[in-house]
Formats: sequence, structure tokens, C-alpha cells
Amino acid sequence: MEFGVQRVIGVAQEPSEVTDATAKENYVVLFVSKGGCSIRINNQIKEIEEYCLVLIPKGIKIEANPDESRPFLIIYFSESFFARTAVDTAFLRNFKSFNTNEYNYHVLCVPMEYATYYEFVGMQLKLSKQNYNQVIYRDLAHNIVKQIVLLAAIYAEDRQSDELVGQSADIKLVRRFQVLVEQYVKKEKRVAFYAQELNIATKKLTNLTKDVLGATPKELITEELLRVSKKLITESSLSIKQIAWELGYADVNNFSTFFLKETALTPTEYRKRWQG
Repeated sequence: MEFGVQRVIGVAQEPSEVTDATAKENYVVLFVSKGGCSIRINNQIKEIEEYCLVLIPKGIKIEANPDESRPFLIIYFSESFFARTAVDTAFLRNFKSFNTNEYNYHVLCVPMEYATYYEFVGMQLKLSKQNYNQVIYRDLAHNIVKQIVLLAAIYAEDRQSDELVGQSADIKLVRRFQVLVEQYVKKEKRVAFYAQELNIATKKLTNLTKDVLGATPKELITEELLRVSKKLITESSLSIKQIAWELGYADVNNFSTFFLKETALTPTEYRKRWQG
């Protein structure tokens, strides 16, 4: 499972359950509610204050304290689960709170009013895990986890870092570009269109996306177009020809050529494989 959620009480917990949740490929977020609690991190007992998030990078050993009766919520996820786009990947890899060179764990205090929010999303994640074979629940789980991590970034001690929350002009421009691509990719696939919308030169846009995301604008447009294409192919009842028109292709053969180049499958083959 690429993500999961558990309510943990040390005295009542099977050690293997927490160990499985914190496998080396998983990032972990703990929410400690009213009363605080103690947790074993890298073989040391740590006392965590109430109403805190604890961000734990991959590879850090976490265990429930067998003498602890106070509960905490553990949410875990893999990079492949979180990173659906190049923006997601860049954010996760640059988030200092998930970088073992910066922290073994990072405790962030959150407003007391957020306690009910984290309890609520915990329930929604459990529901999503139980129904993970359905696309809508996979999307729900992804959106919830992403929101939790973004909120953590807001409350992080290094929230002033331009790299994390996008306060720099360059990162703001790249994020605006991403929003525009999501909005217009069905109609516009030219880099020049987006550069004009942002009121910058095409070359500058290319330099910005390569610096921030490690990809060209054209690659990011293609990535988003492919994501939308796959969603329509697997989740809609539209014919391949209708999907091609929906995506701005007057000729279905041009769409099929694009999709085959990117996936090594035709749209029809991809739909059949997805449907099993």
C-alpha cells in the first residue's frame, strides 16, 4: 500500500503494525492531539507536546512506546503516491522537514482548532484505504495527504524559505504556469501561449521551469496532457475519437500517435489494459 493511516496507542499496539507503517520507503506525519504523548524515534523516547505535527523523513526508525496510553495518529505515504507531477516531486524532495540531512524528525505546533481537522482527515483516509480500488478514493487520499503536507510547510520553522512555499518571484511564476497548463492544456499546447499569458519571453519560461522543476515547459505540458488523457480514457465513457476532440485534436490519429509515443500503447490498448 502506497499510503496508510493508523490511530496508535502504545500499550495496545502490536509493534509490527507501526514498523510496517514506517517502512524505509515511507514519509511519515504524526499528529499528536490533546495531552501530548511519547514516541520512540531512532531508539530514543521523545516527549511530544499536544497539538503538534511530527514530520519524519524516510529511513528514520519509529516505534510506539509500549508504556504509553496516550494516542497519536500516524499517516504514511511513499514518494510514488505523493508525486503525481514534477511540481509534487520537486516540492517533496526540497522540503527540508523531510530531509534527513536537516532533521531526524521535525515537530511543528499547529492551532488547537486544527485537532478536529486531523481527526476528520484520518477517518477519510481510512475510508479511502478501504476503497482504494476505486479511482475517486485514490484521488481523495492523494488530495488529503498533499493538503496535510502543504499545511505542514506553512507551519514549518523554515516557512520563509522560498524553495518551500514559493515566495520568490521565480517560483510564483512557475506555479502560475502550472495552473495555466491545467486550465488550458486541452486547447493550448504551445509554450509560446503560456509565456504570453505570463508576460515573459519563452526562453525565460524555459529557464525558470528547468531551474525550479528540472523540466522544460514542453515536457510539463506533455505530462499534464498525458495525465488528462489517461483520466478520460479510464474514467469516461467517451470514445477515443471523442476524447481526441475533447483534447483539441481534430484528427484522432494525431492523438493516438501522441499517446503511443508517450506510453508505448494506443489509447484503445491502454483502456483495455486498465479495464482488465
